[in-house]
Amino acid sequence: MNRRTFLISALSCGAIGIAGGSFWLSQPANQEDLSIQALLDFLASLDASKLRSDTRWSVAQTFYHMAQSVDYSISGYPQHKPDWFKSTLGAAAFSVFAAKREMTHNLEEAIPGAPDAPITLSPDEAIAQLMTSLKRFQHYEGPLADHFAYGSLNKHEYALAHVMHVRNHFEQIDS
Repeated sequence: MNRRTFLISALSCGAIGIAGGSFWLSQPANQEDLSIQALLDFLASLDASKLRSDTRWSVAQTFYHMAQSVDYSISGYPQHKPDWFKSTLGAAAFSVFAAKREMTHNLEEAIPGAPDAPITLSPDEAIAQLMTSLKRFQHYEGPLADHFAYGSLNKHEYALAHVMHVRNHFEQIDS
């Protein structure tokens, strides 16, 4: 590819990305209750036998993944993006998500270095595990680990990130 073609392609992709991002940001911010307690109440109301996943991940795998994310905010993530990424792109992404009170991400991308869900895990067990993780986070008062992509988050930011993360995954789950 010559330099001219590369520049035109790069500028076109950048313009499309800016236009799409601007449209998304122009939409009103989510006004729903994004507290851990509201999420716990919602999870307690679920009937796991009626849940279906729209992706290659099962319902149990999806809830296990969400619980891992909450647990890793306390214990530390197994792998991290480079520091330059966390302090620039990662921090910017979290700022946009927090401003919109809504997250969007690849719903089938595992946490880097995290183990897969046990094959025998049922949806009921995985939901219970997520609820236990959220309650543990809610009552935890020690230092929080850096997020693998967003970097340093305080307790309020992490709580918002966890709730937005779970809510985003519900785009792949039918009830």
